[in-house]
Amino acid sequence: MLSRHASPLLVLVVIACLAALASPASAASAAGRLTRICQQRGYTAVTAPHGGHYVVRNDNYGGRPECISIRDQRPNFTVTRSAANSYSSRVMAFPFMLYGCSWGLCTAGSRLPAPVRLVRRATATWYTAGKARGQWNAAFDIWFGRQRAAYQGQARGAELMVWLNSRNCPAVASRVIRIGRRRWYVTHWVTSHGGAHWNYIQIRAVHPTSHVHHLSLLPIIRRVEKMGLVSRRWWLLNIEAGFEIWHGGRGLRTKSFAASVRL
Repeated sequence: MLSRHASPLLVLVVIACLAALASPASAASAAGRLTRICQQRGYTAVTAPHGGHYVVRNDNYGGRPECISIRDQRPNFTVTRSAANSYSSRVMAFPFMLYGCSWGLCTAGSRLPAPVRLVRRATATWYTAGKARGQWNAAFDIWFGRQRAAYQGQARGAELMVWLNSRNCPAVASRVIRIGRRRWYVTHWVTSHGGAHWNYIQIRAVHPTSHVHHLSLLPIIRRVEKMGLVSRRWWLLNIEAGFEIWHGGRGLRTKSFAASVRL
């Protein structure tokens, strides 16, 4: 799969205090504190009620019209417009929430990037909603770089996608593993783009779900380490949560999101 981070422009913005930042790519509505993002790679900083800092970003690398709306500058969004029209393997968009660092953009207080060997806990809570038409998935996207500076561009270590739910994306015959109380399909291959190569790992819930609460990601990371697909010498760059959209997708909604990494 092509990297959804592939971009002709490298974003070199490090957020020091997300509570005070509002992206110029977003416009706030005077009524209802609604922020609408239609720019192709527009983003805005958000803050959770408990004080956690995140970014909501509209990665629309297919270039078709797409808009998302965020309410009250919290970690949530709704896909309000989507003209994605891919009926091939090419993903058109990935509107998502970011914790950590991605392409030079970092959230405050995450302590990422961090050496994989030092990570003692990694958890995520995510509630989704919306019965959108088309073809899409709801997935965590977790990136690993071979060095700390990998977050400034295309990471060449590994991309770990944890699929929670999908529509019109039939599961391929693959190995099933059990981690904790959940069973997952797992498949992987080496992918590339623009001369960069990395391991792509897909962990997919056997029983799809619309939400997870304090999902422990570390056991999943340790399992793919044992498979030789992620090295403990690499760097954990981020935890992202969003919707890969091939076509359709209007109405997909994130109700809330939180992530945490402890060293």
